[in-house]
Amino acid sequence: MTIAPWFLPSILVFVLWGVQMFLPKLAVRTLPPLHLIVYESGFFFLGAIGMLVFRGESLEFNSVGVFIAVSTGFLSTLGALLFFFAIRYGSITYGAVVTSLYPVVATMLAFFVLDEKLTLWQITGIILGICALILMAVADDDKVKIEK
Repeated sequence: MTIAPWFLPSILVFVLWGVQMFLPKLAVRTLPPLHLIVYESGFFFLGAIGMLVFRGESLEFNSVGVFIAVSTGFLSTLGALLFFFAIRYGSITYGAVVTSLYPVVATMLAFFVLDEKLTLWQITGIILGICALILMAVADDDKVKIEK
């Protein structure tokens, strides 16, 4: 069995983003969500500049690409801020699971806008993701709890 070249980086992202989704729950105990965004974005910016300098690269400019990148940054920042508010006032259990299903939106946009094809397995995954959202939305915390 051959492992696809995308698999290992994807698994690493899975773990890194899993930890990245958890850490803000600790941070919002001591910082307001907007302040957390400033620190997170500042580190991200310095890290990106550091990588460019380390690699000896300069920024390329294309007006369409820059517009899309800035729009992505705006949406990412707004999404992170809303996530921080959600987990500050609610459970990380719900916040992380519900927000981690964002690939369903990206996949549907790719299907309808970019005309990307979906396999039966991908469609099944999308349906299960939507079912997970519904289950999380109607879950009754007081009836069933699993404790360690």
